[in-house]
Amino acid sequence: MSYAEVIKLHDIKLLRDRGNDAAREEALRILLAIVLDSASAAWCLGLSTDAPVVRWPSSLYQLLARAALESSAVWRRCSLLLDRTLHDTVRPYADRCPAELVELFLEGRDSLSGDELAALLWCLIRRQSPSHDMIAERMSLELEVVAARRLHRATLPA
Repeated sequence: MSYAEVIKLHDIKLLRDRGNDAAREEALRILLAIVLDSASAAWCLGLSTDAPVVRWPSSLYQLLARAALESSAVWRRCSLLLDRTLHDTVRPYADRCPAELVELFLEGRDSLSGDELAALLWCLIRRQSPSHDMIAERMSLELEVVAARRLHRATLPA
């Protein structure tokens, strides 16, 4: 790892204010909310689509993220759907190191598609490495801002 990569990771670490479990859960929650629809999220949890929690997607994705981190069966179902949905988009990034993924995210946050940005985040989360949690959390927080800004721009009159 180069000095510049160490500095980037250090800068990201300074922005972090929570523990690894919370960081991993938050990053996974945002990724799941972007990539999976409510019916798919309910399937991962083994719920019917008319379960009360499905009416509140924010709670559904929070519950799913927590369950995926606590249950290997739920993790496998989520991974299966994420891999299927993002398969072609993940391929170019799958073997990149965390510093490269961050750089690609920073350089492409305004030009890459939502699936491409989600794929960068999934490349980190799927490794299930505690050392990547702070980077994944930072990217997920930035992805949330990108999504909000794009939603705002989409609602502006032409």
